[in-house]
Parts: sequence; C-alpha cells; structure tokens
Amino acid sequence: MRSRSGYPAVVARLLAVALLAHLAGVALPAAAGAESFAVDPAASRVRIHLGRAGLFKFLGHDHEIDAPIAGGEVEVVDGDPTRSSVRLRFEARRLAVVPGTEPANDVSKVEMRMRGPEVLDAERHPDIVFTSSGVTGETSEPGRHRLRVRGTLALKGRSFPVEIPLEVRQSGHEIVAHAEVEWRLRDLGVEPPSVAGVVNVANGFRMTFEITARAVGPAVAPP
Repeated sequence: MRSRSGYPAVVARLLAVALLAHLAGVALPAAAGAESFAVDPAASRVRIHLGRAGLFKFLGHDHEIDAPIAGGEVEVVDGDPTRSSVRLRFEARRLAVVPGTEPANDVSKVEMRMRGPEVLDAERHPDIVFTSSGVTGETSEPGRHRLRVRGTLALKGRSFPVEIPLEVRQSGHEIVAHAEVEWRLRDLGVEPPSVAGVVNVANGFRMTFEITARAVGPAVAPP
C-alpha cells in the first residue's frame, strides 16, 4: 500500500513522526552528541567492607569482599557529565573474599553463606545490576567532575533506590571514576547474618569503587 504522494506508507509514517517530534521539541533517539563508553572489568575494582556487631564481636573478624564487574556501559551526551547514564552488572556467584583477608579455613564457609539464600541467593538471582536515573554535580576543573549518581540497585529480585558520589576524571576517550559509599544491609533487603546470635555482621557497610571506562563510539539507538 502506498500513500498519495507515492512514498511507501511506512516512510510516510516515519516522516510524520519526525515532524511531530520536531514540532514538540523532542529529540529523536541516539542524539548526535552522545558517546558510549564500555567499562573495562580488568581495570576496575569494587570492594565491600563488612564490619562486626553483637555482644561478642571481638570473637569474630571483619570481611573484605571483592565484587568484580561483569560488564557496564556509560553514555555521555554532548560531553556533559550531568547528562550521563550508567549501568553496571555484577554476577552474585563471583563475589568472593579478598585473598589474605580471611583465615584460610573460613574462606569457603563465608563465600558459601554469602552466595546462599540467606544473603545473595545467587542461584535464584544471579545478577546484581545498578542502573542510573539521574546525575547532578559540578566541574571542579577541566576534565574533573564531582558527581552524585542516583539510580536503582536490582538485588534478589527487588529494586532499591541508591545514590553514589563520584570523583570523575575524563581524559580523551577514557573515564576513571572513584567513589566510597556507606549503605545498610537492611536497606537493600538483606538481614545481617549472625553466628549463634552473638556475633553479627554489622548492618552498615562500606563500598569503594574504582571504575575505568573507554570510548567505543557514538551511542546507538535501541532497535
């Protein structure tokens, strides 16, 4: 079927959509100034520090956990970091005790409990995903930015609102970001594990981020 002008009907519809978007001041997908960056897992590091609580906390020890990034993307529009979007993906089964930070006999027990249904439930919920919803901040000097990234953390089949303060350095086609945040396990739907009810993992914990992402070209509109 063809329109009266002779164009195929599908082309006519696309032209109409483009015209309406222009009149409404709405940008079409894949803005010309968007640039995509891919997170380099080998050059990035995320660590989780878990403390102790409870009556006999002196009998236990702190835990240092490595949370390797499985993949991630950053998109920056018109070189403006506040018009950025971020997505990071972790595999729950790959979270592991940092070598040398735990008595050797305890490592397997700590990792098994952490990945089990009580904490991460990695069998049923293999992915942990952070997706940004907004970015605010300022440029401290050319190529350096202080940002606050708001978003959601998908964990164990639920989504939780979180915010991450970032120190970002952009040089050429590379972005390097550093962050330190303090969150609470219960705010993320996790009840702090305990041993015999007297030595607990503290509810509050600290995460540190060192993330490197490199440009892969202009952003591509989703199909």
